[in-house]
Amino acid sequence: MTCKIKNNSGTNLDDMYDHIAGMYTHFDQELGFQKPPVVVFDSDPSNQSNVLGKTAYYDPQTLEVHIFVDGRHPKDMLRSIAHELIHHHQNMEGRLDVGGYNGPGYYLENDELRVVEEEAMLKGNVLLREYEDGLKIKEVNKMSLKEWKNNELNGLLLKKFGILNEQKNLEKKEELEEELDEGKLPPALQKHLDDQKANEKPKSTDEDEDELEEGRLNARTTNKDKFVGHEDRYRADRIHEADGDLEEGVCKKCGKDCGVSEGSCGGEKAANENLKRSIRSALKENKRIRLRIKK
Repeated sequence: MTCKIKNNSGTNLDDMYDHIAGMYTHFDQELGFQKPPVVVFDSDPSNQSNVLGKTAYYDPQTLEVHIFVDGRHPKDMLRSIAHELIHHHQNMEGRLDVGGYNGPGYYLENDELRVVEEEAMLKGNVLLREYEDGLKIKEVNKMSLKEWKNNELNGLLLKKFGILNEQKNLEKKEELEEELDEGKLPPALQKHLDDQKANEKPKSTDEDEDELEEGRLNARTTNKDKFVGHEDRYRADRIHEADGDLEEGVCKKCGKDCGVSEGSCGGEKAANENLKRSIRSALKENKRIRLRIKK
């Protein structure tokens, strides 16, 4: 059941018709109209110029709700319709004909009419607000459902073309870079490093000394730029060969196997021994420097 609409104003009110029908349906569900009224739109320029003129009225004999449209906002007209629909409901229940004075200023002079008027003012605005908010909630839910469907569709398309995975990988990369900038490592990587460190076999002091003497831990022998063109100079066995040369031969001066092939026994042999000690001292010093850096 719906209400009829008559537009006698000459103004295009087509945009209001759906709201009038929807609002009437909501009122009917809440109140239960015995008969539908007829909504009539009127135009009266003289009434418009009167600041305290009429905005609407209800005719209980013809069951018509009359609305003046001149210079009014559509929502204001809906408020007037809501007010008069309550009077229509009161009329259907026989509560509108209370007798007594019903002329100008009746709201102050007729207590019975004042009661029904207050009911129309309060209940009409409440039901109109319920209708309005109900529409807004439906619109929000409709938009939310549409947005969800669009997001799902976009997600499927992005996955199909591999764009979504690339975006996730980029986000993970940025997150990892932030953690590294803060001095943090991902738990999995930190565990791997800790396990690797725990499984490392610590080198003994003797092994370090052997490597230092052989030149493997010498910074000079591990620098590729310095090593090019001087490979023979940094060979580990060259020092040992030099040691062997010093210990071979017979001294011509004393006639004994003193390790010096010519020259003075004491002076040249002492110089060679000092050279050997200097080389060993340099190797040990190199070891101490590397151990401090390592710590």
